[in-house]
Amino acid sequence: MKSLRAGSVLRWLWLGAIVVVVTFPVYVTVVTALLPPGYVANGRLVPRPELLTLDNVRKALASAPLSRQYLVSVAVTVLQSAAQLTTAALAAYALVFPRWRGRGAVFALVLATLAFPGESLVIPNFELVTGLGLRDTLLGIVVPYLAAGYAVFLLRQAFLALPRETWEAARLDGCGDLRALVHVVLPMARPQLVTAAMWCALSAWNGYFWPLLITDSPQRRTIQVGLAQLVVDQTTTPAVIYAGTLLVLLPTLLLVLFGQRFLVRGLASRVTA
Repeated sequence: MKSLRAGSVLRWLWLGAIVVVVTFPVYVTVVTALLPPGYVANGRLVPRPELLTLDNVRKALASAPLSRQYLVSVAVTVLQSAAQLTTAALAAYALVFPRWRGRGAVFALVLATLAFPGESLVIPNFELVTGLGLRDTLLGIVVPYLAAGYAVFLLRQAFLALPRETWEAARLDGCGDLRALVHVVLPMARPQLVTAAMWCALSAWNGYFWPLLITDSPQRRTIQVGLAQLVVDQTTTPAVIYAGTLLVLLPTLLLVLFGQRFLVRGLASRVTA
């Protein structure tokens, strides 16, 4: 009994240590972003939440076109995530429910795309976007990422775990493929769909190299590029840089917090190969 209690205490201490290690950088970023510059420069390892102000956030938005870049990042995230979820749902449905020859080979090709590093496709994507006349535009950032192999894999595995009889019953009732996907398959795979949506959104939001390469004007760049420019600006104070980092970090935190329930259910669901 004592050994079990000691093991439980050690486990909780270990989990508490992990929580501290994970949340400490977030705490430092949030508090430092809201402190006056004089309090940031006092050399404290752990800043104290005193005299909090939003002046650094205002200066960050005014020192560079971060407000405009913030809207560009939101638009890129929405468009890219919607496109990837749409193409992934359609591809996963075609790879699971209809019976046709070669779908195993097609799925192998989808998995093969995960083995290619994104940097190897930069030159073809750049030539494609430039040839379409979309350089330095919002669509130029989104077009190369209208589909994602990992999202297809995730939804395909989720659809495999669904009862096929329900889909067959819907088809017998006269549902077409698109209606069966929207009204039958996707509602049953909602946790995995939310998980895929979160992955697509985070990938789009954190994109840096491609938006930097394909855009020229600061107003058409994303917040990640704008934050990097804010860091290299010698006139920017550390507090303002922390404020810009907070602006970038906040959407991802909110996304994980509100989608945590679906994320856990999606990752804990039974998946069949």
